[in-house]
Amino acid sequence: MDSARFTSIAAATLFSLAMPFAAAAWEPPGSVMEIGGARLSLSSQEMKALSELGGLVRGGGQAARQDRALEEARRVASTRDARHVLALYELELGNQRRDDAMRAKALDVLITSPMTRSERLPGYLGVRGQIAYRAGDFGMAGRLWSQLAELTPGDPDSLANLAQVRLAQNDTPGAMELLDRAIAARAALGQQPSEIWYRQRLSIAQQGNLVEPGIAAARALVGSYPTAGNWRIALVVYRQLGTVDEGLEIDILRLMRHVGVLQQAAEYQRMAQLLRQSGEPVEAKAVLDEGVKRGLLDAGTSPTRDIFAEVDRAIAKKLKAALPPSGSAGVRIGSSRLLVGQRAEAEAAFRSAAADPSAGRYADLAFFWLAALQQTPAS
Repeated sequence: MDSARFTSIAAATLFSLAMPFAAAAWEPPGSVMEIGGARLSLSSQEMKALSELGGLVRGGGQAARQDRALEEARRVASTRDARHVLALYELELGNQRRDDAMRAKALDVLITSPMTRSERLPGYLGVRGQIAYRAGDFGMAGRLWSQLAELTPGDPDSLANLAQVRLAQNDTPGAMELLDRAIAARAALGQQPSEIWYRQRLSIAQQGNLVEPGIAAARALVGSYPTAGNWRIALVVYRQLGTVDEGLEIDILRLMRHVGVLQQAAEYQRMAQLLRQSGEPVEAKAVLDEGVKRGLLDAGTSPTRDIFAEVDRAIAKKLKAALPPSGSAGVRIGSSRLLVGQRAEAEAAFRSAAADPSAGRYADLAFFWLAALQQTPAS
């Protein structure tokens, strides 16, 4: 996981900002303009300029005419009501043009305007916070999204957005706490928290080296979304967090191999070396062989070539020291030698076991092994 910050803004901040222009009515100069149920008092000059601007905004296109009308409306809008109407039109025009500077200016007016309807304020706060976050103004984004969270207590997306701000400000514990709350809030609504939130929580723990929260996040990720990719992320982070002795590291790598998420040459090499050091050279050999088969290791180049040599020596030493003259252990040693390609040594072990009168049924099994080998030419 290489992301230092979240990669996306929670979708719930993107409230619909469609303007209620259809309800607007132009009455005689010096009267009122009604927008979205609010009756706004305008001077005749303001009414004329804003009505012309509104018509051009609703009609779309005609950028030059829109700009001239916008300049005139800005010049004459001097009252509180006129500035509110102007901000609504500027916001819609900014949305059409994808102009964050225009949208930000309009939203700053609408957020503080006493004429803004309560049901629209969360949307304004969410989008204005998004603009601030994209611009790198994390302090403003935090203030706006904190206000949004107060207006919508328990809203998961508001909490997740605030977590992004905390992470951008290098407050990893604060980001972790907020994302925990976002996940819990989503679950409390009877909805499955998003996979990206689980991944982000694990990423925060990794960046902050938060051991216990990181382990909990890794378990939650594979518990809720047990994909191969998530298994790898969870186990890689789990391996990195805290103190891991060689025995535990071997077992983590074994699990990674079992679920098919060993993906790097260094992981195969490390696992083989640890297994050799712990007295498991046969398993180490199997790990190296798998890495070669998958194209992740080259048996002919260092360091893989050197690790192969070390493992082969360890296998030979172990088999020599453990090889009994006969019996069940002889049969097992013989089959182990075959596993690593030492046919001659395997045959010697089988012959010893087959000739031992005390070996019982293992003498018979050794005979069968020898017979099978005779039918299979040495390669």
